[in-house]
Amino acid sequence: MKVFLGVDIGTTNIKCLVLGEDGRILDVLHSPTPKKRKGRVEFLDLDAARSYIEKAISEITELHSPAAVAFSSFGETIVPVKRGEVLSTPVMWYDRATYSLWESHKEAVDKLAPYRITGVENSYTFSFYKMLFHKAYSNLESVEHWLPVSSYLPYSLGAEPTWDMSQACRSFMVDIHSRSWNSPLLEYIGETEEAMGRLVYTGERIGSTKDGVPLVSAGHDHITGLYAAQVFAQGREFLFDSMGSASVIAAVVTGTAETLNFDRPLMPGWTVGIAYKDHQYYMESNVRHYGKLLQTLMNLTGLEATKEEYEKINSEIEKLKQWNSKPLFLVNGDLVTGEGLQGISLLEMPIPFRREQLMQSAYIYLASISKRIVDNIERIAEKALPIISGGGGSLNCLLMKYKASLLDREIWVLPTSELTALGGAFAAARGVGADEVIDRCVSIHQPSKTSPDERIADPLREIHEKNLEKYSLIEEEKKIAIQEG
Repeated sequence: MKVFLGVDIGTTNIKCLVLGEDGRILDVLHSPTPKKRKGRVEFLDLDAARSYIEKAISEITELHSPAAVAFSSFGETIVPVKRGEVLSTPVMWYDRATYSLWESHKEAVDKLAPYRITGVENSYTFSFYKMLFHKAYSNLESVEHWLPVSSYLPYSLGAEPTWDMSQACRSFMVDIHSRSWNSPLLEYIGETEEAMGRLVYTGERIGSTKDGVPLVSAGHDHITGLYAAQVFAQGREFLFDSMGSASVIAAVVTGTAETLNFDRPLMPGWTVGIAYKDHQYYMESNVRHYGKLLQTLMNLTGLEATKEEYEKINSEIEKLKQWNSKPLFLVNGDLVTGEGLQGISLLEMPIPFRREQLMQSAYIYLASISKRIVDNIERIAEKALPIISGGGGSLNCLLMKYKASLLDREIWVLPTSELTALGGAFAAARGVGADEVIDRCVSIHQPSKTSPDERIADPLREIHEKNLEKYSLIEEEKKIAIQEG
């Protein structure tokens, strides 16, 4: 059977989804994303990642006939190459090794890349600062191309050097309105548009393997998941709630430089980026540690972050006779903390305290963050929008029930937790004109629904409002100058 492959290199796992020409999801292969440390810096083990992906594609090829392949990945991480050779090991997107470079260059960079053209606030995580890091510490000779992971992998198989528009938005080096590289910023870093590569939309064909299999562009993981969610929405306006290691709540809109010309973000974490065709944008707000927060807390309490262990702790949570509004969570990169604190801080944790109480508080915290983002986006949209959810977090039924109840609406949960990999498979199919495969998939795989539970809605709303006041007081009274660190 002909199949379309979507390969997603995520923060935690690599996924390879096999979409049959009949529209069925035939298989999803998984492997932990390989990383390695040098000193205090964490890097992507690119050789190990490539080896696994090549092995997975080879195994699939023994059973099926690949009709096209597309790769997505986390953003920000960048790979310097020359004549196909990797010149330096890529730094993981979240690593703070670039923080001092961000502090040194931020003022100059802000003048060259204002929010109105980047659509995102200046952050140490972006590819721009990874390039500075490689230039400073890797003793690089001339670099032929700088590529994100989702572009390097097809490039290594025979594709031309390109950047998916959604990945370019995570570089901090693109003008989201002209949809071109920011030449003054590239000059500042001593690079050229040719070194960066051609900008393309998700679903554009970018080359072929040596065996003639078409290679198609996909991009930033959350936005590639949004690409799949948009297909399932079938033309309806919606919000996409992507819950992986990080979290994004996003919407797709049509606009222009005039209608979407913001001088500053409308809320913490607010981003406007390039979507899938001319005059189309995505608007989103993100939280850096979402599933990663839950995984950390599970490990802290002696549990593994597996489906079975989550079901076990959820059963214990549902037996609790009272709700737990504490501790408060201050997490690096969230709506309250920003870059002011590193890691995870817990405030006012009761004594004694059991693990099921801690996890319930974390679920409430995450549901509350989602509500704040949804409320802000809908103030802009001036209407309530249906929510489509995907990612590993959508498999946690209790967390989803908390979110639906606090938001007071149904949440559609898409039929695979590997929505980003499915988005890649959709991009692969569209890149070779096989739209009928996508239509078949949507007709076969219908979303399920998580409905609000009236029994828990009131206590959740009460805790949400109470904790909002507490977070405001923490900052206003300067008990902790959160944003100042």
